[in-house]
Amino acid sequence: MTQTLFQLFPGISTLFVDEPLISVTRVLLMAFGFLLAYLGFKRVLEPLIMVPMGIGMISINAGVLFLEAGKIGTIFLNPMIDQAVPLVEIMQVNFLQPIYNLTFSNGLIACLVFFGIGAMSEIGFILARPWASIVVALFAELGTFVTLYVGIKLGLAPNEAASIAVIGGADGPMVLFTSLILAKELFVPISIIAYLYLSLTYAGYPYIIKLLVPKKYRGIDVEVPIPNVSKKAKFTFTILTCLLLCLLLPVAAPLIMSFFLGVAIKEAEITPFQELLESTITYGSTLFLGLLLGTLCEAQTILNPKVGILVVLGILALAVSGIGGLIGGWLVYWFSKRNYNPVIGIAGVSCLPTTAKIAQKCAMEENPYAVIMPLAMGAGVSGLIVSAIATGVFISTIFLLK
Repeated sequence: MTQTLFQLFPGISTLFVDEPLISVTRVLLMAFGFLLAYLGFKRVLEPLIMVPMGIGMISINAGVLFLEAGKIGTIFLNPMIDQAVPLVEIMQVNFLQPIYNLTFSNGLIACLVFFGIGAMSEIGFILARPWASIVVALFAELGTFVTLYVGIKLGLAPNEAASIAVIGGADGPMVLFTSLILAKELFVPISIIAYLYLSLTYAGYPYIIKLLVPKKYRGIDVEVPIPNVSKKAKFTFTILTCLLLCLLLPVAAPLIMSFFLGVAIKEAEITPFQELLESTITYGSTLFLGLLLGTLCEAQTILNPKVGILVVLGILALAVSGIGGLIGGWLVYWFSKRNYNPVIGIAGVSCLPTTAKIAQKCAMEENPYAVIMPLAMGAGVSGLIVSAIATGVFISTIFLLK
C-alpha cells in the first residue's frame, strides 16, 4: 500500500525518500521561488526575470518524481550533460528533423502552446461561478474515462488506451504530452487524430447542443457580475495552484508550469512577454505544429492496424465529453434555480477558446442579447485545469491496470 501511494503522489513522496538536506532545501527553494515571483509582481524586483525565474524554481523543486531504476529527478532538463556527441548523432540532415527532434518529439511544442493559452486566459472568469465551472469541467472529462474503458475492452494496452482517451479533454498539447510518455510508438497517429478531431469540434458540437438542449433553453441570458478580484489575489492564486499541481502531478509539471507562467505574466502585466507569448510564440508554434502533423501523415503511419481503433476512440472521446459537459450544464441549471444556461456545459470541454465560442454562438442564435461568454470561458479554463489533473492521474496510475 505504501509503495502504491508513493507512486501515486511522487512529488510529495520524494520529499520523504530523498536525503533530508535535499528535501528541506527543495521546500525552501519553493518558498523562495514564490517570494521572487511575488516581488517581481510587485515591481520590487525586475519582473522580466523574477516572475519566470520564481515559477521555474517552484516547478522544478515541486515536480520531482521517480525515474528509471528508482532514480529521483525531473523531466524538465538535465544540466549536467557533458557529452554532446550522442545528442548530435541523433540529429539528421532531413529538412524538418531538427524541428521535430528539438520541439515536437520531446513535448516542447506542447509547452509553447500552453504558454500562449495561459497568457490569453482570464482566471477571473472562474471566480464568477467557481463551483459551476468546476462541476461542468468534471463532467466534461466523461469521455476520457469512458474511452479508457472501451479502449482496453477493444484490446489496447492500458497505456495505449489512456493516450487516446486524453483526447476527451480536448487539449491538443496534453494529448501530445501523454502519448509521448505512455505510448511513444503510437505518438504520431494519436497526434494526427487528436488535432484533426479538435478542428472538427466546430462542426459537430452545435448538433450535440441542439440535440440535448431544447431551443427555449439555449437562449437563456445569465447576468453574473464578474467579481472584482485584485490582480494581486489572482497572481497569488496562480502561483499557489501551480505549486500544488506540480507537487501532486510532477509527470505533467512542464505543461502545468507553462500554462500558469503564461497566466502569471498576464496578471503581472509584463507587456513584452505577454505580447511575445500571445503572438510570436503561439502563432509560431502553431505553424510548425500544423506543418509537422501534415508531414507525419505518411502512408506507413496511417496503415498501422491500430489506427482504425484510434479513429473510433477519438470520436467517442470527444462526443462523450461533449455530452458529459452538457449534462453538467443541466445539473448546474437545476441546482442554481435555473439561473444558468445549460449550453455553457459544452465549454467544459476545454478546447480554448473554441468551445466557449460555440456556446456563445448557439445562445445568440436563439437570443441575440444572450451573453454567456464570460461563464463559458470560466468553464473552459476550469476544464483545462481538470484536464491537466486527469492527465497527471492517468500517467501516475496507469500501472495499476497492468
